This record gives sequence, structure tokens and C-alpha cells, in this order.
Amino acid sequence: MKKKSLLLLITILCLSVMLAACSQSNNGGKKNEASTGGDAPKSVKLSILAWNNEKEMKPVLDGFKKKYPHISFDFQFAPPVTDYIAKLQTMLLSDTAPDLFIIAAENRNEIINGGYALDLTDEPFMSVMLDSNKPMLSKDGRTYAFSQTGWAGGLFYNKQLFQKAGITQLPETWDEFIQVCLKLKEAGILPLYDRMHDITIIHSAMFGSNVLTKDPSFDEKLFNGEATFAEGWTEVLTMWKEGLIDNKILTPNMIGMTSDQVMNEFALGNVAMFPGGPWNISTIEATNPDIEFEIMAIPGKEPGNKYFNGAPGVGFAVNNKTKNKEEALLFLDYLTTQEGLKQFEEGTNGIITVHGYETKVHPAYEPAYKDGLMAGRIYLPMVSWGRHQEALRNQFLVGLQDIAVNKITPEQATASLDKKLREMDNK
Repeated sequence: MKKKSLLLLITILCLSVMLAACSQSNNGGKKNEASTGGDAPKSVKLSILAWNNEKEMKPVLDGFKKKYPHISFDFQFAPPVTDYIAKLQTMLLSDTAPDLFIIAAENRNEIINGGYALDLTDEPFMSVMLDSNKPMLSKDGRTYAFSQTGWAGGLFYNKQLFQKAGITQLPETWDEFIQVCLKLKEAGILPLYDRMHDITIIHSAMFGSNVLTKDPSFDEKLFNGEATFAEGWTEVLTMWKEGLIDNKILTPNMIGMTSDQVMNEFALGNVAMFPGGPWNISTIEATNPDIEFEIMAIPGKEPGNKYFNGAPGVGFAVNNKTKNKEEALLFLDYLTTQEGLKQFEEGTNGIITVHGYETKVHPAYEPAYKDGLMAGRIYLPMVSWGRHQEALRNQFLVGLQDIAVNKITPEQATASLDKKLREMDNK
């Protein structure tokens, strides 16, 4: 009896070992999650500093948490632009920066040069990002943030006033554009308002249509010392002065106007064109529901060379020192999915500009979306200039307004820009 009992015990033990081995084999050498309570993913809290507020980000944050319930958020908000950049800079310097943060045109140099952001170039999700969105967030061919949005500005034009002046076709060249303005003027219609308060939509787009169509890398050469402002901008400013200032289409009294005044005059039908963007559309329609209008690009000297003013949206970056790299990258990956893009669009009203996703825009804005944003035909100097953006921007404004009142020539204005760049580099 004792021998039988011993044999039975040995048999039971052998069967137990075999069953355990089979169980381990069937689970790839891992523990059976169902029977042991499972290797549930470890709970992680991702910290994020955004300049879209929590209400705007809620749809995409909720969608992500639903898919990955083990990941929650420590969400912080700072309003753009100055407050956000100041807060992030303080956090980076004190080594308390969040796992995810924003890179914008205004802080990209500090973030990328400081090594604060993870190199995302080779991440699979980056394939959906437009190539035209990458330069703002890149250095030496490496990209450090993911942007899924963009914006573009151009000239809104009143279709009824164009019809009244007998204009049936949009201009294909700069000379044709000036002729359109003169034809409106002859019909007793104010052609165009522009406050001339900045590197305007008109100037940015003119540079794109006349310079970047020939040499897309001009700004890179400029800040590498291989080109000058005089070489790139003198012709643009000369065309602008001879076409719009000398023909009194733009006049010095416009410099004192506010953006609301300009937009209101357009909405009321008192001026045929004004430079603007998607942010103007709802107000125009609220002011005058009967207006028929659309946005158009600024043409260059050569037919077909048209550009809009504009830039990629800010990019989401991963802190190079994050302890939650896998989860942070998972969030960026989610932002590139159809689900994530739709939720981000829903919450922020941003214009999505990635491969494989089409944002529904206002009919009046379709040319800027299709021919500008999605075609990469947008330009904003402050995004493309390599350094000293604000100092150069202020110098440009001084020169622009001095040209408008015939105080200096375009050649003198661009010489001042080259001088300012040298001064800033030598500080």
C-alpha cells in the first residue's frame, strides 16, 4: 500500500510539472495573466504643458485615456505666447519640465539647441507629418516635435465688388494684381487696405512667390552667411513700393488703422480686399451675412508662382529627460491616428494638415487650405529666420513704414536689415 501511495504521489507530481510546463509554453514563457490576476500595465501619469487649455484638449485626452486606461495626465496650461515660453523655460532650467511640451517658432532655437527635446525623426508616426511642416521644428535634418496643424493667410476679396469693376479672373502675376487694383480704383472702389504694421501677409507671400519658388533654401543660406537680405528682399520691396505705394493703392494713413477697423470696412463692402486669415471669417459673416468673399494667394512675377503667408502649428515634443518615454511616444502616436486627429480638431478647431486627413474648412478658405497649407506654399519669416527674429522683425517694420512715406528706398531698407543681423551676431 505504501508503494502504491508513493507511486501515485510521484505520478501526480509529474503531471503537475508537465501541466505547468505546457501552461508556460502556451504563454510564451510568461505568467498566465488570467489565472494570476494578470501583468496589468503599470499605472503612469504623464505630465503635459500645453497652450491649448484643458477644455480644448479634453476630447483627445479622454480618447487616449479610454484606449490606455493605465495612463493618466498631470495637465498644465499656460497661455501663448510669452507666458507659455517663460513658464516652460523656467521649468527646463530647474529640471522640472513635463514629459510633453510645446515647441513654437519663438522657442524652437532654445529648445533644440539646448538638447531639451527628444529626436523624433525616425519614429514611425512621423510619416504622416507634412514635409513642409518639419523645417520649423528641425535642425540639421532631424525633427524634434510633431505638428498636425497649420495656418495660412492671404487676401480676402469681395466677389461682388470685383464683379462691379468688371474683374472676371483672379490675377496670375504681380503685374496683373496691380492692374486689378487700378481697375477697382477706376470704378470708384477702394482696392486694398493694409495696416503695414509688421512683416505683412503681403510681404511674406511675395517673398515666397518670388524668391522661394526659385530657391527654397534661401533663408538657410542667409543665416549661414552665403546670402544677404539685399539679395533676397530688395526686389520684393521694390515691386511692393512701385506697385502699391507709387500708385497710391496703399497710403500712409492706413498705418494708423486697427485690425478691427480694416476687417469691418471689408465686411461692410467699403474696400475690395484686405489681408487676413481663418480667424476673420466668422466676424466677417456676422457683420454682413450677405457678403460673398474668398481668400486668394499673392502672385509673383512669373505666372503660377503663388504663395500664402503662413506657418505650421506648434509641435508636441517629448522631454529628453522623461522617465515615461514609452508612454509619451504613445501619446504622440495617438495624435497621428484618425481618431486622435478628429478629437484634436474637434476640441481646438485647429486646421489639420497631415497626410491622409482632410479638414473641413469654410468654403471661402478652401484655396488657402488646399493650395497653401497642403501644398506647402506658405511662408512666415519669423519661422524660417535662423536667429534674432524679433530684432530683425522690428527693423523690417521700421524700414517698411519708412518706404511707405518715401523716407528711404528699398535698397536702404534691406541694407539696414543686413546691418542689424551683423550687429546682433556681434553682441
